Amino acid sequence: MYLFIAIIFIAELIIAATIISNINKADRFVCRISEKVSLTRPQTQKALLCFKECVICVQNSFEAATGFLKKKQHEFKMRIIKAIIIYALLIIMKSRFKKLATICQYLVFTKDCWDGLLV
Repeated sequence: MYLFIAIIFIAELIIAATIISNINKADRFVCRISEKVSLTRPQTQKALLCFKECVICVQNSFEAATGFLKKKQHEFKMRIIKAIIIYALLIIMKSRFKKLATICQYLVFTKDCWDGLLV
């Protein structure tokens, strides 16, 4: 009976020693990784700051591009509205005042040519 208890105790000691050995190996492994992380931390922070600056630069570029597109869209809408108003006036004037209509047509043609040169 004492032999059986002694064998179980020795087996428990062997298991405990194996567990303690594995814990020590894991601790050393974690310490090595921690040192590597500590060494690369400043480089990682610099890289993240550079990446953040790049993202801000790209964001500003997109905002500038969208602003430019909105401005051009507004200008295009205004040109369309002006053209519609002028041609509507021409149609109205043509039916009532023939000579005034031809003068207005020449003026509109000159304006269209001038706008075409500016674009």
